[in-house]
Amino acid sequence: MNYKVILLLINISIALVMAFIAHRKSKVPGAFSMTVLSWSLIIWSYSYLLHVIRPDLALDKLWIAILFSGMTCAASAQLTFSLSYTNHPGWLSRFAIILLAVMPLITQLLFWVKPWSAIFFQNQNALESLDFFGSAWGRITTFYLFNLTGASVLLLLDTYIRKPRPLFIRSWPILAGSMAPLLVQMLNIVGLNPLHQNVTSLLAFTLTGLGFSYALLNQRLIDAVPVTRDAVVNGISDGWIILNTQDIVVDINPAAERIVGLTRDKVYGRPVNSILSDLPSLGQSLIGSQELEMKRSLKSEQGWRYMNIRVFPIKKHNARISGHLIIWRDITERKLADDARQTARNEMFVLLNAISSAANNAIDINHFLEEFSYQIIYPFRSQIVAIFLMGEGSKDGTDPRLSLAYHLGLTAGAINELTYMPMEIPLAKWIFKKREPLLIDNIQEDSRLPPALQGIGLSCLLAFPLVTQSNGDSKFLGILCLARKDGPVFGPDEIVRLTMISDHFSSLIDSDQRRKLAIALSERQNLLRDLHDSVSQKLYGLVTLTEAAQAAMEAGSSVDPTQVLVKIGENARQAVKEMRLFLFQMQPLEIEKDGFISALHHRLAAVEGRADIKARFLADENINLSKQKEVALYFIAQEALNNVLRHAHAKSVTVTLNQGTRYVTLRILDDGRGFDYQNIDRGGMGLINMKERALQAGGKFRVISQPGEGTRIIVRVDRDNAVKSMKRRS
Repeated sequence: MNYKVILLLINISIALVMAFIAHRKSKVPGAFSMTVLSWSLIIWSYSYLLHVIRPDLALDKLWIAILFSGMTCAASAQLTFSLSYTNHPGWLSRFAIILLAVMPLITQLLFWVKPWSAIFFQNQNALESLDFFGSAWGRITTFYLFNLTGASVLLLLDTYIRKPRPLFIRSWPILAGSMAPLLVQMLNIVGLNPLHQNVTSLLAFTLTGLGFSYALLNQRLIDAVPVTRDAVVNGISDGWIILNTQDIVVDINPAAERIVGLTRDKVYGRPVNSILSDLPSLGQSLIGSQELEMKRSLKSEQGWRYMNIRVFPIKKHNARISGHLIIWRDITERKLADDARQTARNEMFVLLNAISSAANNAIDINHFLEEFSYQIIYPFRSQIVAIFLMGEGSKDGTDPRLSLAYHLGLTAGAINELTYMPMEIPLAKWIFKKREPLLIDNIQEDSRLPPALQGIGLSCLLAFPLVTQSNGDSKFLGILCLARKDGPVFGPDEIVRLTMISDHFSSLIDSDQRRKLAIALSERQNLLRDLHDSVSQKLYGLVTLTEAAQAAMEAGSSVDPTQVLVKIGENARQAVKEMRLFLFQMQPLEIEKDGFISALHHRLAAVEGRADIKARFLADENINLSKQKEVALYFIAQEALNNVLRHAHAKSVTVTLNQGTRYVTLRILDDGRGFDYQNIDRGGMGLINMKERALQAGGKFRVISQPGEGTRIIVRVDRDNAVKSMKRRS
């Protein structure tokens, strides 16, 4: 068998293996170029094999055309592989690919079209006697191949020189393979090629394919290719401009070109101030050797862009300044994100402040729950709000449950079913156990949702636990639910904001409960103290007086029964007065609802009127007072009446309320035993409290009293003409 046949068969097998490797490593840089190289070698070798086996076919002209195409395609594939492998993908533009395809196309056109064939391919009709330097186009092709293979070798050599030494040593097959076609072309140029050029070129490109296959199989060699300067300059998102000592632009990268809106050719050699007219202060910033940083906004075609600009001096080894480097970083997205977050924080602050204000100004818990619901239902695009608070349990008090404290948007049927929700319901049980928000976006199929909420057309529901922390323990107060009938599912950002709101809401609810408990305990302590100081003392006096009289009578002592009974009656009547006063004080006070005059009428009728004290209340019509002053006058009158009841031993008391042109005057007059105001204990009888209340209302307080002549208390406050007048009620 002819040695050429064996050699070509081996070459075809090697090329097929290379094509298989390129297919398996199709995602590795350079794999496509390796595929083109492999198939070029396969077609080239197979056509030459047919010529060797069947020389009688007389197809030398076809074999020569395939030979020229194989050489140019293989050289082009070698160059494109080197560009990909050395991290120069930017050079592989569409124009570059078209340019590489021009040579093979022109070759075929000149070879097959007369009279060009005779001009450029003189006497090139026999493959065995083919002499590349014997024709004009053959010499052009040789130099073309020399340039392509030479450029490929230079790219690889420049890259590998900068590699770490171990990687450089391991990469020798790649370098050796790429050099083989270059050496063959050099031998062809100087005329020292001992073999036929067709054979040597085919073998040389096969060696190149073997080296590149080694590179594909050892992907670490490709991954370790250094990033080139051009890749950094063209790919970096930050823009930079280099200036010389005269502030003339000497270099600029593509990112800076986009920022200033001018190409490198147009800014090169120009003063920086002439191209940055929007930043006139930048030129002054370049004076000196200090590093500077500034933030500026620039208007572009896409709108306003926000830039972080840093200026660095470029220094030589002797510390002399040789220019400046200006780095531009586009912070538009970050600034817009920061602005959006700040807006969200401001909105949250306003919302939390509004909720706190509603809590402070609410008349009762129901009013606060209503205000809170209206505060959150619109910002979070909800149609339903339901607030469940822990109740006392079922009728026997053994089954704790949640009560529907307030709601918006629920149907009548849902309200009836959700008025009391046992903790065993899956929704309540899950929230109580997990203590975290629950989002339900599959309303019909989620078994945790109460049936009452499944048939009212909800698209999603979000539930939050109302929990407070105290001394390391969490206290479960209830559940807050928001639901949408249409629109998107609650997003993560909404859940985070609503979690903050629910925590704040929980603390306000807990504070209200603690405040009510503290008030109740304080009132209970006051009641116990007052009962001990007054009623219990009177009852104890009755018992002591009765026992003393009984002991005297049993001992045969003379006792005046009438005198004893009079004393017993006085103590009993005083005890009854004190008890009626306590019963009245235990009733809820609704001054703001009923008004000062009505509340005082009720007091006189309920206490003094049932304590054998003749009470009269005289008030002018249409008295103009603010609620604050009404409350102050009521408590002053109440304190004065309590003193009359407990200490004055009065038979009658008169309360008058008169309105003048500038003032409203309250007077409380009794016919009791009076007291010496100059020598009285200042800590007793509530006089200090009455005076302080009068001063807080902007009024004046006066006491007139003498022993045995009764007492007069006079309070004068400014009238409020802008306030709607009170109507007298009898």
